[in-house]
Amino acid sequence: MEFAPVSLFAQTSQNTFWILQHFVAGSFSMEGGERERLTPMTICSAIGGVVGAGMIVFGALTLNQESVGLIIFGTGIILYLFHLIEALCRSKTSKYLCWILSETDFQGYVKELQEAEPKIKWTIQCYHYETKQYTDSNGKQQTKRERVNTHRAEQHYDINGFVDETLSPAQMIAMFHLMYDGEHEDLEANKKAPISSLILLCEMPLEYHPVDDEEDQRLSERREIFFRDNTRDSHQDKRSHNLIDCHHKSNVMVILREGTDDSHARPWWMTYWFYMVCTIFLMSVPYRCYFFSKCTKINWEVLKHFSHKHEELWEDDPKHSRAKRTDAASKAFRKVQRETPKRSFELREGAKPAWEEGKEGKEELADVGPPVELPVGVPSYWKNQDLEKDFDEKINLSADEREKMQKLLDVTYKNKATRDRMSDGMPTRLVVNQVVRMEDSKMWRRFEQKRAELAVRGQPKLMEEMPGSGPIKTSAEADAEELPSCLKELTVNLNEAFLFHGSSPGGALGIGENGFDMGRVGSNVGTMFGAGAYLAEASSKSDEYATEDPSGLFAGKFALLLCRTLLGNMFYITESNIPRIEDALATGRFQCVLGDREAAVDTYREFVVFDEAQIYPEFVLIYTRSFD
Repeated sequence: MEFAPVSLFAQTSQNTFWILQHFVAGSFSMEGGERERLTPMTICSAIGGVVGAGMIVFGALTLNQESVGLIIFGTGIILYLFHLIEALCRSKTSKYLCWILSETDFQGYVKELQEAEPKIKWTIQCYHYETKQYTDSNGKQQTKRERVNTHRAEQHYDINGFVDETLSPAQMIAMFHLMYDGEHEDLEANKKAPISSLILLCEMPLEYHPVDDEEDQRLSERREIFFRDNTRDSHQDKRSHNLIDCHHKSNVMVILREGTDDSHARPWWMTYWFYMVCTIFLMSVPYRCYFFSKCTKINWEVLKHFSHKHEELWEDDPKHSRAKRTDAASKAFRKVQRETPKRSFELREGAKPAWEEGKEGKEELADVGPPVELPVGVPSYWKNQDLEKDFDEKINLSADEREKMQKLLDVTYKNKATRDRMSDGMPTRLVVNQVVRMEDSKMWRRFEQKRAELAVRGQPKLMEEMPGSGPIKTSAEADAEELPSCLKELTVNLNEAFLFHGSSPGGALGIGENGFDMGRVGSNVGTMFGAGAYLAEASSKSDEYATEDPSGLFAGKFALLLCRTLLGNMFYITESNIPRIEDALATGRFQCVLGDREAAVDTYREFVVFDEAQIYPEFVLIYTRSFD
């Protein structure tokens, strides 16, 4: 297969200049002849500059008479500075005047763009909003809502092959002939009024296309995987950037003058410094209007087709190739052929070629289902319902609610001891004495943000679809009316579940107050499935890790935390294999480990979570052990 590649500049400078004269004189450009125009922002900034200058003068005259003069003066300064920044830093005119090229320089710049490798970069900035209190100048407490940036990441798409179809000046000349000859006009007639000089304003946007539909799908999947894996807060700024492996100037001015090749062969006033003086004296709009009237705008797109495969392995022309188009620019591109530069590629030692990795994205998405709808706000049974306010309250549950918690402990109890049991014997029942609900706005916002992050990834493989014993034992499917109502308010499509965690009363209340400390988890119970927070669906399993307070209010009593837990996509394993678990977690596909010893030796299933934001310790159950 052959491709039309990087250009050769085959035309002489004299011929190029003559053709370009008549190219413009005939009101043609690469996208049709046109003049650069003022934008609404330009008009607004100019008006703001004039108003600002007037306010500065008026404010200065009244500065010593009344305080309002200072306000007018300051506002005028802001408006005038906005005018200067727009005109001197942000406007196209400033860019054109900063990058002025001769014909030879422009030809070299176009060649550099044609040979440069395209790059695609994705960036994501995660953030959330926090309500903060502050004291104003009058000593009153005020609140404000401000943005807090958290996680940020970026990634480049793996482009290993590309073909450039950016028009060269020689191909632009060919396009002129094609367009002009198609009108059957006498080209010689235009020589009667030759133009001595020509000034082009060239906009050079980057336009990249995947080589085929398969590459387009792979690009979309890799972008989605990147954004999904780096969504770690409730809000995100996601961006995709087209970049190029050279210094890309999006706006350049080209000076074409008969008999010379010098970028200084232009009117004396056509400099950035003179434009700056005009801007300072509020004359930027007249300057720009006159400047644009003396120049001609050309849209010179930098067109590239790319793939993760090398060009030698492409099976067909790019789907958006100029070979398949019928416009004049594409005909000109085909008429003036170019040679493809030879490029060599080396693979890292032991690395798999990129073209053999086409299925990776699909495998990573294999356990992800449709989007998940999330509940809004705190649970309906909470006393505190307004998340706009900060709250941290411990609520003692009523006797009826305590009875339902007792029922939950009973139905999840299993008369089976393991080597983790630290007591002398196996109790026959765990008897609830007190239940405390932890309502903490700060911890809930953190949990809610994590839930939103997991929801963006889509629905994971659900618990009932996993190997082993089926649904989680704390689910409210059986005896729903006799069990706590909290079991009904779960995002089951994210594998959200209530799970137990054994502790002492003092330790449980501390976790309920501040959340889990991942720096200390596993210190008392070992790390069979990795260093994380160990939770269980069976009250008897978590009871093995519970300890009693030796003294104080809860002396002789034990504690279980009933935690609202986001399990997400679970890595299933039946035995301790830390290297395998670490490799699985390193892929970023899993949010927890399901250690199923129940399937292996008929004991228990444990769930190991490695991010404290996935756990909300909602209930503290104070209890005693009964051996009757």
